[in-house]
Amino acid sequence: MIRTPRLRMRRSERLAGGRVTPRTCRVRLSVLIAMAMLAPPVATASAADPPHDAPTAARPNIVLFVSDDHRADMLGCAGHPFLQTPNIDRLAGRGVRYENAFVTTSICAASRASILTGLVERTHRFTFGTPPLAEAHCDRSYPRLLREAGYHTGFVGKFGVQVEGGRPTVDTLFDEFTPIGPPYLKALPDGTIRHESDLVGEAAAEFVRDAPADRPFCLAVSFNAAHAVDGDLENHYPHAASEAGLYEGFAMPRPRLDGNEAFAAEPPHLQDSMNRDRWHWRWDTEEKYDRNLRNYLRLLTGLDRNIGRVLEALEARGIADTTVVVFIGDNGYYMGERGFAGKWSHHEESLRVPLVVCDPRRPESARGMVDDSIALNIDVAPTLLAAAGLEPPDSMQGRALAAVEGVEASEPRADFFCEHRMRNPRIPRWEGIRSRDWKYARYLDVEGSPEHLYDLRADPLEQRDLAGDPESRPQLLAMREETARRSKALRDEGEPLPRVLLLGDSISMGYHDAVERALDGEAVVVRPRENCEGTLKGERRVESWIALDGGNFDLIHFNFGLHDLKRVEEDGKNSDDPSDARQSELPEYERRLEAICDVLEATGATLVFATTTPVPAGGVRPHRDPDDVERYNAAAKAIMARRGIAIDDLESFARPRLEQLQRPRDVHFTAAGSQALGEQVVTAIRAQLVAAAAKPKHPSRSFRSEPATRLRNGCVGGRLAQLSPSSRSVGLTSRAGRRTAGGAQIKQHADHDQHHAAARHATQLVHGDGVGDGGEWHEEKAQHRPQHALVRRPEVVGEQE
Repeated sequence: MIRTPRLRMRRSERLAGGRVTPRTCRVRLSVLIAMAMLAPPVATASAADPPHDAPTAARPNIVLFVSDDHRADMLGCAGHPFLQTPNIDRLAGRGVRYENAFVTTSICAASRASILTGLVERTHRFTFGTPPLAEAHCDRSYPRLLREAGYHTGFVGKFGVQVEGGRPTVDTLFDEFTPIGPPYLKALPDGTIRHESDLVGEAAAEFVRDAPADRPFCLAVSFNAAHAVDGDLENHYPHAASEAGLYEGFAMPRPRLDGNEAFAAEPPHLQDSMNRDRWHWRWDTEEKYDRNLRNYLRLLTGLDRNIGRVLEALEARGIADTTVVVFIGDNGYYMGERGFAGKWSHHEESLRVPLVVCDPRRPESARGMVDDSIALNIDVAPTLLAAAGLEPPDSMQGRALAAVEGVEASEPRADFFCEHRMRNPRIPRWEGIRSRDWKYARYLDVEGSPEHLYDLRADPLEQRDLAGDPESRPQLLAMREETARRSKALRDEGEPLPRVLLLGDSISMGYHDAVERALDGEAVVVRPRENCEGTLKGERRVESWIALDGGNFDLIHFNFGLHDLKRVEEDGKNSDDPSDARQSELPEYERRLEAICDVLEATGATLVFATTTPVPAGGVRPHRDPDDVERYNAAAKAIMARRGIAIDDLESFARPRLEQLQRPRDVHFTAAGSQALGEQVVTAIRAQLVAAAAKPKHPSRSFRSEPATRLRNGCVGGRLAQLSPSSRSVGLTSRAGRRTAGGAQIKQHADHDQHHAAARHATQLVHGDGVGDGGEWHEEKAQHRPQHALVRRPEVVGEQE
């Protein structure tokens, strides 16, 4: 039998798809050569050589299985009438099945990062379209800590997480790393077709057989099943030949919440969303529903069969009784319920997942239990550490589950924070709290930020929204306040974000919310509660403004002028008389603006000055001359040019579209106009954050280098360098005085399709092989095209690798 050397060898360099026999040696060798040519250079472990102690009951082996798009009730042991999952059922029979297991974010990228780190998305900040998972979080992940404690660590399957530093960072987590991602059906060099789940099961079993005997191991086995192939509308769920014919003749049960009535009960922002779009792909006809559900179940049974192969390898080696096994799904799944497909949103079908913990060290009396306490995906990492006898670090937000020997049962979790923050025009972001009795959700990207409230005791199917119920208002207010409090606290527990201060008049107050929402997860946005008005007030109050919320701002976006050019009476009161003096005549405006700039520049922050927006003709109150806007802006631009301060030319942006954005005979803007201005301001801020990240920092600043609540500061600059500015021309001038964006077509952040591709490309350029993509980047990319294009041209939906 030919066997390649294991020492410092990537498992991806060894996998050929089949067990080595004399008949397959030649094929195996050819595959090894081909894969070795594609593999990145072998990295040397950075951690100090760990102690090598043989596995014992106190230091058991650990295997973690993760499935994809797998809802809690899709198991035989969870009560499904005919789905065959005998191996997971056997684990549940020997361990504990958690009946109330949830993910804190229902999407694979964010959830798998949460499983790795024990942190919610709000803290680790990774999902599709974001910068990679920070290296600081990887340093405190479960595989890194287990490896430092002497465990031999391995990973097989769909990783699904991009990490800062790329492959070298991955090499600090795993001794052996074998990414196997889509497509499901893989053509091997010998002409055979192998299923992805079978390749994952085979590689995982091989790891178990070959793991060193002088120390315990921890192996993560991560399946792509039962994720749909979004690029194939005919064969969404390709299964292995082993499961062909399975469930033939079975009547596929209809969704529990089926029909137009259930769909009509959903809010408009979900009725018109990707949840509905994908329902048309998968479940909208009886024939399509039956075919896709049957094949989906076959994928799950194939996954279970390969879990069985790993369990058999444990038994064959005689280590099954010293191996802790955990199985979890990475997110829930709509299979036609409510007229939806996919996940992402706040309902139970999206959040609930299967979770089984099997620790053979526990007594017989503690096996085969069903635990109804709330368990979360963020509990996996601390549970694996506790199984190895390690104390989970304070940075982890989950808790070790009592299904593991030696972990005492803690007070049952009363509730948990849940969210979905990926930016996508067809998937509105939300955050909320789910307790045992209530669920609250607030949507962030929908006009009016609609809220939802359910009494889960009386309405477990969430069919009666109580957000508008007067009797439930105290509950709504309490959960709204608690959600906001936790959202901020969990954000602050992560890597320090750049801090942005917005200074300006009522126009700035109008666009502040749009800026804060758009930069959520990218920067902390602060503004004074008061109207900053003009330079008269600015000169007096600027010192207090720069000290807000602890000061130490990385970027200050400021505008003064609209109040300066208004007419005032001798006592300073507003005047409608054009013969009265301006609040600040031009020489005084220039002097005060220079004084304000002196104070702002002394902070060391990057500065962006926003020009005064136009004054409409026809007379406004108090009186302002429309021509004064151009004169005052010209003076301000000259000051900023001398100082090298960037300019966000809101006047040039607003003037051509003033009738659509501004109120009639009013300097103020409509809600849509404020939103448009906010998007323009976000463009300017993002561009300057990117530029600032590439420059040497002020020695006392370095983007808030002080530690966060739980974590040391990571490489903020590396993350900022991958933010994508918007596409509109903003007339932006850099500190060096050169044009950085004016007239150039920078891709708009809202253009998600290109944004994701650009972010991925940037990641690969910065971080080498872009490890963490795991073949999964395509998952949400297909969403960003119009539905009609997807239906008419299925060949362009998504990417298979």
